[in-house]
Amino acid sequence: MLPLLGVVLIAGCSVNINPAAQSPSPQAGSSSSSAAAPAPSTPAAASRCSDNDLEVTNGAPESANTQRRVVVSFRNTSSHPCTLVGYPGADLVTPAGGVLINVPRRPAAAAHHLNLEPGDVATADVQPYAIDTATGNTCPRWGNLVATPPNDYVSHPLSVDVPICSATISSVD
Repeated sequence: MLPLLGVVLIAGCSVNINPAAQSPSPQAGSSSSSAAAPAPSTPAAASRCSDNDLEVTNGAPESANTQRRVVVSFRNTSSHPCTLVGYPGADLVTPAGGVLINVPRRPAAAAHHLNLEPGDVATADVQPYAIDTATGNTCPRWGNLVATPPNDYVSHPLSVDVPICSATISSVD
């Protein structure tokens, strides 16, 4: 019984290997306080894109059955890389600017994290419905689209008219 207990105890032990103990010893004349090898450098993480970093534009509206589609573009106009995190925001507004439909943002954890180099463009699809989903009738109101970049709160009125009944917005790609 004792040999079996010894095997179980030995099997439960782990070996902790010290990587420094396996590295070659310093060459003669070098200081033992310096590192054996330089650590590899990693690029600095890009900061989040701010409103000053981005140009927000839209494509022409497209139609498919009862939905419309507008591609919203976020172009990095800065001289440094930046990151878009989360979903953009969108509002459907009257010509006077009153918000009629707010398209809810989804949680940022569900969205892509995109690194944009200077000049790179990320896009998101806004899909407004041409019918009132509650009644099935043609949407009686039309207005403008206002987009807000991910991880920002500055709204950008866009030059596109869309039906104002309901809409969805995708993550940036």
